[in-house]
Amino acid sequence: MIQDATIITAPIYVLGSATVVLSLMVAFAFARESSKINKPDTKNITAALAWQLVGEAAIGAGTLAFAYAAHTGALEEWTILRQSALRLGMFVATSVTTAHLFLTVKSLQ
Repeated sequence: MIQDATIITAPIYVLGSATVVLSLMVAFAFARESSKINKPDTKNITAALAWQLVGEAAIGAGTLAFAYAAHTGALEEWTILRQSALRLGMFVATSVTTAHLFLTVKSLQ
């Protein structure tokens, strides 16, 4: 049985941080390319994908916040309201961006 949580926690921080940064980098790349595109359908789907990646980054950042708080013991001090607000923010970010992507794809059909 693993006794040292760092064996698991360190890769969570590294991979989680890398995922958030990569999602934002690709989102900005999509947004930059979207601004250069003249074809409306392509422009819309590219922008929707950029926002989808921002939503993914929000989920990753929230997950990292919970991991950090659990590892440091701060999670025990967080109120249910604080934890719920963070979860709500994560779900809102992903649901809004997913709905936007869905509607964009639907409009292309």
